[in-house]
Amino acid sequence: ADILKTDIPALVREKLAGLTPIVCANLPYNITTPAITALLESKCFESITVLVQKEVAERMSAKPSTKDYGAITVLCQYYTEPSIVANVPASLFVPPPKVDSAVLKLKVLDKPSVEVKDEGVFFRVVKAAFSQRRKTLLNCLSANFPIPKDEISTLLESIGIAPSRRGETLSLEEFANIADTLLQKIK
Repeated sequence: ADILKTDIPALVREKLAGLTPIVCANLPYNITTPAITALLESKCFESITVLVQKEVAERMSAKPSTKDYGAITVLCQYYTEPSIVANVPASLFVPPPKVDSAVLKLKVLDKPSVEVKDEGVFFRVVKAAFSQRRKTLLNCLSANFPIPKDEISTLLESIGIAPSRRGETLSLEEFANIADTLLQKIK
């Protein structure tokens, strides 16, 4: 079936009742991000090990303040402990693709890596922070939340985060802190 259209929890309940399954797959590179997102959000698996494009594996396991750090990094690191298990050069395939690959293991955590009051708001903040990479956190958040810009600036400063920072410099803990503080404002 199409992974992007499949009710993964229902499939796991029907076919693998009582088990904690793992995923081991060679994903089509053009749907890697949505496929991994669907697998993670299903909350059905103990681990996910996939062959993906090398640069995607590097993005999913990146550290803050690096060029590879982005929204998919935060998603993966929120739910899992990602690690690149092996690099797979293009020359090992026949015919060779134009990109190198990597085996990425996502060890699913017992609980998310940071505690948040509302996952929806957390991921909304993450998405907003990376919506325009060259913009400041203040501009990104004010464009995505119905709160006056000066209030967002004050809110960020109150939790020790400079409004001039960019999303790629924030740790998961800082994203959680922003989300929890914004939640009080939008409720």
